[in-house]
Amino acid sequence: MVEIQSTYFNDILKAHENMIYHLINKLGIRDPDKEFYQEGVIAIWRAVETYDENRGKFSSYAYFLIEKGLLSLIRQRNRQVEKDNYYLEKLSTDESRVLTSLEIGFDPYLLNSIEEILTDNQLKWFKLFVLEDLSIKEIANIENVTEDAVKNWGRLARPKLRALLKDDGIQLQFN
Repeated sequence: MVEIQSTYFNDILKAHENMIYHLINKLGIRDPDKEFYQEGVIAIWRAVETYDENRGKFSSYAYFLIEKGLLSLIRQRNRQVEKDNYYLEKLSTDESRVLTSLEIGFDPYLLNSIEEILTDNQLKWFKLFVLEDLSIKEIANIENVTEDAVKNWGRLARPKLRALLKDDGIQLQFN
């Protein structure tokens, strides 16, 4: 019985194989690995399994299933490409932000945590005053602000840093 079904399917496949190639061509698919062709063969198998004579011609039904199978595979590939691109975009980082603890003399993971809790101005104070050891006056000149503004950035940043470092078990003293 299995041999009869296999022979029957092979005959139907031979009769409708051109339909698969037609749709691959119509949809502009390049198929060097024959994955889309395989999807077409599977669609013909489904058509043979689920065909109802009362609903219309077999060739119309097979065409419909092949086309939908190919379009589904295209959509699936496009979604995978989008996911891959999104992942690569997230993975690739701005090279200026990639720092090692040897380059900055500071733990990059801790620096990332600090960047998350401080505002932009507070972060400027932290990087210039703490990491680069610049004076308040030098920072004010670089940023074109008053010395009091820079002192205020530091005043607001210190409690946040103390809280973050306290959670990590690090004791912090600022001058």
